[in-house]
Amino acid sequence: MNRQQYLLEMRTEHTLKGRKPCFISLRFNAGKIYNEGYSEFILSIKDGVLHFQKLSKFLKKLTPAKDFSLNAKRFVQYRIEDKSFMKILYLYDDTGRYIDICYQSGRYETASTETNIIRIIDEMKKDYNLKDFKEEEYNDDFQEEPNSKGEGSNKEIRN
Repeated sequence: MNRQQYLLEMRTEHTLKGRKPCFISLRFNAGKIYNEGYSEFILSIKDGVLHFQKLSKFLKKLTPAKDFSLNAKRFVQYRIEDKSFMKILYLYDDTGRYIDICYQSGRYETASTETNIIRIIDEMKKDYNLKDFKEEEYNDDFQEEPNSKGEGSNKEIRN
């Protein structure tokens, strides 16, 4: 069964917890919001809550006992990292903790997930003041000193 058929079945059975469903994966990371191993989920949003409905490893059926939710209002910034056939959405809270949400991209089958991720971000920007991550604000220590022409440093590294 492909993803679209599976979502249609979930909609007719009323097992989806929110709107704008996306097929995603989460992995243990240093962000300290999700501390489990690699797992696949269906992400959706409803009434200011991000719902993560866990899919079983082999049969890809819902496992409600391992579902969890996060308050969408807690996140203040986001950024999307684009890999070749994978994208990673990072959501940051005001304490520096984050969750990285991986999803496939660039294929016909993944178009609805990509669209719904953007729609979730747009909703969070509008309703909860989510901002785009500005990397230069956080990397001031790593900026090169300009040379006399205002360009980057021309320092050479010698042994």
